[in-house]
Amino acid sequence: MMKFSAMVLASLLLMTSCAHLKGTPSSEPATPAVTPGNGTATPPAATPAAPAKTENGKSAEVAKAPAPKPTVKPESLDKPDTSLHPRGIDFGATIRTIAFGSGANQDLPQPLWNGIAANNPDLFLFMGDSVKPGKDAKSLKAAYAKMDLIPEYRAFREKVPFMATWDDQDYNAKDFVKYWTYVGNSTSFGQKGIYHSKIIGPKKKQVQIIMLDTRSFKTAPDDPKATILGDMQWDWFEAQLKRQAQVRIIVTSFPLIPAEHGTDKWGSYPKERQRFFDLLKKTGANNLFVASGDRRQSSISKTGVKDWGMLFEVTASPINEPAAAAEDDASFEGQGAAVESFGYAQIDWQGRKMSLQIRDGSNKVLNSVSFKIR
Repeated sequence: MMKFSAMVLASLLLMTSCAHLKGTPSSEPATPAVTPGNGTATPPAATPAAPAKTENGKSAEVAKAPAPKPTVKPESLDKPDTSLHPRGIDFGATIRTIAFGSGANQDLPQPLWNGIAANNPDLFLFMGDSVKPGKDAKSLKAAYAKMDLIPEYRAFREKVPFMATWDDQDYNAKDFVKYWTYVGNSTSFGQKGIYHSKIIGPKKKQVQIIMLDTRSFKTAPDDPKATILGDMQWDWFEAQLKRQAQVRIIVTSFPLIPAEHGTDKWGSYPKERQRFFDLLKKTGANNLFVASGDRRQSSISKTGVKDWGMLFEVTASPINEPAAAAEDDASFEGQGAAVESFGYAQIDWQGRKMSLQIRDGSNKVLNSVSFKIR
């Protein structure tokens, strides 16, 4: 009997001990499971690491690897780059700095964009020859696809809003408007040509950008009815100059004031050039300057307009591929510069002054003038 009682007591003690062990967490690591069929041990799934904490106790983001640079594939040259996100214009923002230039070859490096970006301009004006497709090219698609792969341009385009017009190199209505999509939304229904304008800024600090189209209507200089803008664009231009704005920039793809070089120039169309000057006087538009490109060299020129005042022009070119030597002209203020360069305008609203500059790739000021805002 006592032997039987001892056995029962031992059984109860064993059951109590097992129950205690089952309810207590083990301090030993779990034994890896064995995958059936090959006898290989499978390690347990790793527990995700807790996010790092900053000093204020908030989770810090884990640094991500930089995105790879876009690479060009032959089959992608005719397709738009949907990964590029150009910055749009904030029409309510106060404009204080504007950069502008022309003449870019997408097959060559374009480090100048870094120099322009260092100024953090509020707007960039592309004044023609935004790509160089080649004489036999029937489309701009491949040229723009290559342009979008240039890292400096790509980064700048996503940071700074652009406005653009064309010149002879990028004169292709279908492809130009497909690339510069805002242009199609900025012209009148059924309008021939791409002339357009924008007024940016709050009241009393409004800047008007007038982008002329000097290609769509241009005839030969010796034509009896020689023209650059055409009658409809002239009427539109006059109406634009009558709009309310405190500062204006008029963009023409080739020079207005300099007249001594041999190629594209308003000087080859003396009646059109004089009509431009007369229109300034007729409308009373003031606080303006002309910005131009095409020459693959940069300069500042000036001319007195009778009963209006002194008119300045900044020719800013090129983004790359400069001319072999700088030109000279009686209208130049200072020396021309045959280097990679851009134009830069600074508006001092408080001091009522505008500064016009030419800068090179190192952001060095090569030439400058200023005038008062009346």
